[in-house]
Amino acid sequence: MFSSRTSAPEATTRATYRRLLSAMAIATAMVVLPFTQAAANERVRWQIPTGAPTTLSGNEAIVYTAKFLETMSGGSITLRVYEPGELIPPFEVSDAVGEGRYPAGFTYTGYDEGTMPASSLFSVVPFARDPVWFSSWHYAGGGKELLNELYNTRNIHAVLCGMTGPQIKGWFREPIESLEDFDGLTIRFPAFNGRVLRHFGANITMIPAGDTYQALERGVIDAAKLGQPSVGYVFGFYEIAPYYMLPDWSQPNTATHLMINKDVWDGLQPSTQQMIESACMAATLQTLADTEYNQAKTLETFDELGLTALVLDDADLKKLVELRNQVLDDMAEEDAFFGRVLQSQREFSATYSVWADKGYLPRGLD
Repeated sequence: MFSSRTSAPEATTRATYRRLLSAMAIATAMVVLPFTQAAANERVRWQIPTGAPTTLSGNEAIVYTAKFLETMSGGSITLRVYEPGELIPPFEVSDAVGEGRYPAGFTYTGYDEGTMPASSLFSVVPFARDPVWFSSWHYAGGGKELLNELYNTRNIHAVLCGMTGPQIKGWFREPIESLEDFDGLTIRFPAFNGRVLRHFGANITMIPAGDTYQALERGVIDAAKLGQPSVGYVFGFYEIAPYYMLPDWSQPNTATHLMINKDVWDGLQPSTQQMIESACMAATLQTLADTEYNQAKTLETFDELGLTALVLDDADLKKLVELRNQVLDDMAEEDAFFGRVLQSQREFSATYSVWADKGYLPRGLD
């Protein structure tokens, strides 16, 4: 007959087991709770100056990042985003962050080209394939490490935080029929790609994005390169410059970055750092998806407005490739770090092109 009563030795064993489980639970809690409690209690309240308006296509990445972080952290991390000029001039974001005037800022690395020539290569790669190529180089091909090797020298930790596809080559007050028509033209044109157009006699200037409409309106510039088609539409460039040029060989993709003072970054807990990195990665994908979706609709609107598209032919593109290579090689000789980044991109492209050429369907089949 089986008894329902528990023997004394068995009861003692169960009691001991329960005590052991309780002790393990308490020990685990003592180990885990301080970390989770500390992570939950780390409060980040940053003012974020920006280098270009968040209404620009792709620049809303910092707005997404702020929303994602507030949700992910349960309100512990708050980024208050300020438009250009509200806190500091738009071209001073990196300086202000590196010097510790602000804990972080959101900008375009090409704005730092004057003091760090290689910086442009982390936002713009002329004649690169597309955003897939760039993001793969950044995350898996060594780009992220080179980016921070450069910006650490300015006491900045840089995080890729936003990306778009091709921009418009430019908005023009008068039609352009060939590359020779750039001779004598004053054009707002960012980054080192302006050196290419100087070969054709163009006068290159760089003015803040928010001042571009007024510069076109007043005739200070004859043309302007700024953002994707939707950007020109929002800013109303077509009202003054009804000619737009495609494709954009100089910026097949454009990346933006969250710049964080390195002392501030190093003082954050790893969990907080990971949330910031993850939020920026999510914002990068979100802005790329949003902006790609919006451009086709914008081009349809251009047709309705009667705007004229200026399309570069293959012969002109080949000329630009040759000049691009010459300019990049010259800059690599002038700046050793520029040469290192350029070599990294070229080596990555040589490897990646094997897959890109064979793995993807050619365009136009559908």
